[in-house]
Amino acid sequence: MSGWSIVATVVSALAAIVGAMVIQNLRLLSACIKEVKGRQDTQDGQMRTLSASFTACKQDCDRNTVSKEDWVRSEGYTRRGIDKLSQQLAAMDGKWSIVDRLPEICSRVARETAKELKGVQS
Repeated sequence: MSGWSIVATVVSALAAIVGAMVIQNLRLLSACIKEVKGRQDTQDGQMRTLSASFTACKQDCDRNTVSKEDWVRSEGYTRRGIDKLSQQLAAMDGKWSIVDRLPEICSRVARETAKELKGVQS
């Protein structure tokens, strides 16, 4: 055997080993890509579900809440109503103080009437 045939044999053996390693790495890479694609498909499905759920929640929220303007208007009406009720309550409190003093007022009127009657009869 000549020197060139030995070199050719060694180079071909090394090429076969390197080729086998490249093929093995390509198979592993292909398997990893398939696994990642499967996970990505699952996550894409979950994202679609979450997006649909978010959209439904947002629509529900939009339907069931009032706008800022409506809320401020409602609060203004409520505040005016509370002010009106406070005024009415103050007026009622004044009337109750007169009712509480009614016996005193009646006795004073009776005394004055009795004095006037005594003055007329004399």
